[in-house]
Amino acid sequence: MAVEPNYALTLDHSRWLPVPLAFPWGEFETPADWADALAASLLTGTGAEQAGTRLLADTALALQAMDSPLPGAAERFWRTEYVGGRPIVAHLYITETEAASVDDALQLARAGIGGSVQTWSILDETAFDVAISVAVVAEIADQTIMATRWIGLRGGLVFLLDHIDEDPLVLEAVQPELAAVFRSIRFA
Repeated sequence: MAVEPNYALTLDHSRWLPVPLAFPWGEFETPADWADALAASLLTGTGAEQAGTRLLADTALALQAMDSPLPGAAERFWRTEYVGGRPIVAHLYITETEAASVDDALQLARAGIGGSVQTWSILDETAFDVAISVAVVAEIADQTIMATRWIGLRGGLVFLLDHIDEDPLVLEAVQPELAAVFRSIRFA
């Protein structure tokens, strides 16, 4: 069953941009239209050559077309401050749940990747009835991956903001920014 809750969140667009998961999206009919406009806007005034603009548009297209780590992502966010380096991407998942407590939320922390919870904390001052942040470490295909996850429960829904990476320094660097995105979620 498709879940379409009425919520809003705030992104710092100087660092994070939404990546559309389906088209048409806003004024853009196709992924190529979106990627070309995005690349042109991000590189305006930088003196970038046409090849650089094409490379950025191709990166945007690849990020738009990529599979999400878990099925059913509601939103995808791209950290653009490091354009030209390895892409940093986070996903927001929303689904129905019977979970209602901190213990229930902790049971959801390993969803899709397994592993073990390394640390967790309760989050106050959110729009959720229950909210936690969790760090998870897992072995997938002989590779250690880590995830920083923010999980919120409200009205029979679970919101999971997820950032998975192999590099703990990347996770640590963007953790405060993604925590702010999670805390910005509001309901109508």
